[in-house]
Amino acid sequence: MRRVVVRALVAVSAIAAFQLAGVPTAWSAPATRMAVVDAAAGSTARHLAFPLSHLALRWQGSEDAVVQVRWQHMAGRWTAWRTVEVSHDMSDHAHNLFYSGLLRLDGARDVQTRVAQGEASHVALAGFDTEHGPRHLTASPALPTASASLSNAAAGPPPVITRAEWGADESKRTGTPGFAPLRKLIIHHTDTDNDDPNPAATVRAVYAFHTDVRGWNDIGYNFLVDAQGRVYEGRYARDYKPGELHTGEDTAGRGVIGAHAEGANTGSVGVALLGTFSSVSPTNAAINGLQATLAWKADRADIDPSGSSDYVKADGTVLPGLPNIAGHRDTKSTDCPGDVVWNRLPRIRQQVQHIVMSAHGATPGYWVATRDGGVLAFGSAGYLGSMAGKRLNAPIVGMAATRTGRGYWLLGGDGGIFSFGDAAFYGSTGGMHLNAPVIGMAATPSGRGYWLVAGDGGIFSYGDAAFYGSTGGMHLNAPVLGMAPTSDSGGYWLFAKDGGIFSYGNAPFHGSTGGLKLNSPVNGMDKEAAGKGYWLVARDGGVFAFDVPFYGSIPGLDLASYAGAASMRSTASGRGYYILATDGGIASFGDARDFGSKSVAAGNAVDMALVPTGSG
Repeated sequence: MRRVVVRALVAVSAIAAFQLAGVPTAWSAPATRMAVVDAAAGSTARHLAFPLSHLALRWQGSEDAVVQVRWQHMAGRWTAWRTVEVSHDMSDHAHNLFYSGLLRLDGARDVQTRVAQGEASHVALAGFDTEHGPRHLTASPALPTASASLSNAAAGPPPVITRAEWGADESKRTGTPGFAPLRKLIIHHTDTDNDDPNPAATVRAVYAFHTDVRGWNDIGYNFLVDAQGRVYEGRYARDYKPGELHTGEDTAGRGVIGAHAEGANTGSVGVALLGTFSSVSPTNAAINGLQATLAWKADRADIDPSGSSDYVKADGTVLPGLPNIAGHRDTKSTDCPGDVVWNRLPRIRQQVQHIVMSAHGATPGYWVATRDGGVLAFGSAGYLGSMAGKRLNAPIVGMAATRTGRGYWLLGGDGGIFSFGDAAFYGSTGGMHLNAPVIGMAATPSGRGYWLVAGDGGIFSYGDAAFYGSTGGMHLNAPVLGMAPTSDSGGYWLFAKDGGIFSYGNAPFHGSTGGLKLNSPVNGMDKEAAGKGYWLVARDGGVFAFDVPFYGSIPGLDLASYAGAASMRSTASGRGYYILATDGGIASFGDARDFGSKSVAAGNAVDMALVPTGSG
């Protein structure tokens, strides 16, 4: 069966709320001044014509050379000699040219270098002033700020400090931007000093370093994030309309191609943390800003944060299984993004996935149960065992997941319960004399109980599942095929083959197809998350919506053939649903995310269960 995802475009999701301290006057960007001078090793200091805010060194020879620098404070005192670290991202190995990362200065004008060890000649100093020069005439922008607290609420994109706001000199960039569909998100650090008192000035220095010293046509990164979690627009993409969000994309949604990962820039977004994180951890606010940015871009481009795929570099070499959220060192030999950030990548991917899913209310994965006791796992759903190959007194007819997403139950047609993972056994009708076979089950929201429902509408309650009534003993126009509980366990609905609905406890009646002439009998049902309504699905995949939106159905897909619907499940947001076919095909509608399917013999797939959003 063809799998279809009908997906509403949600602008972004994020868990960090942005609110910071006041903006210092230094945010009003001065004009950048730069000088590159020979700084041959020796005792003679070089005197610069202007005070330096940042500097970098360049030399020819070996990256193993120990090159040192010191500078004179305004008060006349010299600093201790400082060994510079090679920036692998900036260096030009083809010409044996090596660059240090940017260092912050305090306005010094007198600088001295020396080669303490190894091969290094033609030492040069690149000095920048991004703090002390004449101010631009624009007013100091009101910049976004970030709170340290986390929230699970889905928010919009992180506030982006635009190029104009951080003071980009647009005369420095050259050429015409290129664009490509986004596939990868690559994390960097900028190899600059930590505890930065003026990050906007450092962003301006990085921009000047990339363009004026390295000769690139713009700043290499697509976005940068400072220690307070503020996000800066990096590479220029286009002119935006007043009030338009600066996405780093063209009007077709393709990302601007940066210069952050040699050979892997096309189709990737480079997000750089300001600082050096080889042995020092980024602040929590910086990680929050990074994750919010990654989630925003992943959501816009429909990138699976936990996924991976082969990437063909510009030179034709293949990076097999490159993670969709990668560190720079995944693409080349480099220390970037630093050991500390590198070791946090698995957690960062997990958090980004949680942010995106929280925004969509989408399931992170699902299981499919088969008539012969098999279990198929997709997405983040873990395989925890099955009854495949074991003797069953009756075929499997249903399944349900625990609230943690780390367990599930399988239900046999005789009411036998099989528990896997952290699913506890609370009882069953196995061995009992039943008036009608058991045909479905539902777990309580707490995961500490479940209901079983028989074909005559009889209800069997176990654990903390309460009994509110049943159709057992009633005359029915059509047999009952399943049930769905309310979100607070205060009631449940039963549905019959003709689409009749029976409401018990606090489950409200929203309508039914009972009495209507149907092209195909009803085969499945699920409620909207808050219980505001419900959907029914017929055997032919037709969907009936009662007090809930209609997101699509199988007949609308114009399939050449269809094995028939086995069940349906709605997402936690109530803005989408899945329809499982009896041959294992899965169709996804609304915000339901497609994690794949596996073909089985027609009639063998009987039910599916979703991994709860935010679980595990």
